[in-house]
Amino acid sequence: MMNYGIIGSGAIGIFYGTRLVNAGENVHFLLHSDFEYVKQNGFVIDSNTLGNQNLKTIKSYNNTNEMPLCDVVFVCLKTTENARLLPQLLSPILKKETIIILIQNGLGVEKDVADMFPNQQIAGASAFISCNKIGPGHIRHLDHGDIVIGNYNVKNRKRLDDIASIFSSQQVHCSITENLSKLRWRKLIWNIAFNGMTVVLGCQTDKLMHNENLVHLSKQIMEEVILGAKACGVTLNPNLPEEMIQYTTAMQPYSPSMKLDYDYNRPMEIHYIYEVPVAEAKANGYYMSKVDMLAQQLRFLEAQQEK
Repeated sequence: MMNYGIIGSGAIGIFYGTRLVNAGENVHFLLHSDFEYVKQNGFVIDSNTLGNQNLKTIKSYNNTNEMPLCDVVFVCLKTTENARLLPQLLSPILKKETIIILIQNGLGVEKDVADMFPNQQIAGASAFISCNKIGPGHIRHLDHGDIVIGNYNVKNRKRLDDIASIFSSQQVHCSITENLSKLRWRKLIWNIAFNGMTVVLGCQTDKLMHNENLVHLSKQIMEEVILGAKACGVTLNPNLPEEMIQYTTAMQPYSPSMKLDYDYNRPMEIHYIYEVPVAEAKANGYYMSKVDMLAQQLRFLEAQQEK
């Protein structure tokens, strides 16, 4: 049986990691502040769509030096931690054939991690899900849950297909794409508009969707992202902004991850979600002015918190 490592057992790590546990897989969770609690009590998942679950027995660790070598490692940390933590966290659990799958947001993450681990196989993943951590080892899954894995340099596609089959057996639709850039840019359409605006305006998604002017502004930002992607050689469906407005309107009131990071005075993922896409588009002849404005507002707010 393969060993799976979950690095970063927050809402995303717990949700997808416990799907693998439910499928009978051998899953090892790296925890930080919740370690002692989870060791005693396990995980609790409150789900509107999949039902509630309390997994009492979890293979939990607070140090990767104590974890076994893993065949697949899911990185579910915020990208703000990558440069500082990944070299020391991943090195003890990697072997030659290990696949690192980055369930993270933003553009350019895979290249930077590949530079850290030049001999490893890497894939990126986008999770289309609404879930939050609400207590130690305790998450609330509000809606959705699809995950798409994009191949960066994995040689044997079948290994990714096998992972997708395991998730799909647990009511989580998982697909594989060879077009990682398109996957990342597509997710950025939503992330750029709604992560930044909920922080800058101090509200959840429902407040944005109930204001005609903000719906219009959201669409303009998303259309700008589509043009930025096009400049970088990625063609996205022009109907996506309207589809994402409908998707977000139908959601329960939601605080995106960046809004929660800001509310709890944690670093925000501005670099990979905003600054890298702006720079990439600009290098290819298109300036995403509204996206850049959001990025600068977010940097200002972050600097104010640091004072």
